[in-house]
Amino acid sequence: MHGKLSRRKLAQYVAERVREGQVPESVIQEVAAYLVETRRLREMPLVVRSIEDALAERGVVVATVTSARPLTTTLRDAVKAQAGDEEVYLREVVDPSVIGGVRVQTPDASYDGTVQHKLQALRAAKV
Repeated sequence: MHGKLSRRKLAQYVAERVREGQVPESVIQEVAAYLVETRRLREMPLVVRSIEDALAERGVVVATVTSARPLTTTLRDAVKAQAGDEEVYLREVVDPSVIGGVRVQTPDASYDGTVQHKLQALRAAKV
């Protein structure tokens, strides 16, 4: 990658490499190095969003899964099956404050089955 590339071009580059079977982590490292080299780190959140959009256009979904503990293989497989797309990559976030359950966010949907969410709903119902 040479010269200044737009976020869209970077996203298309990543999406094509992933669809060709390259390991997503190595492609992301390459893009991150490019952003560091061109001093565009402030654009990182926008680049990530553009990459997720480009992947979604190609049938690849990136889902953020938040849970109190690391996901088991069974739960990981269940989340991927629920997404229903050709390919699903999980961004796993461990957050003990959710207490239990999982929160799943995809570009076009979200589900919050955490104990924290249920407790907040109970508090709101009492008011």
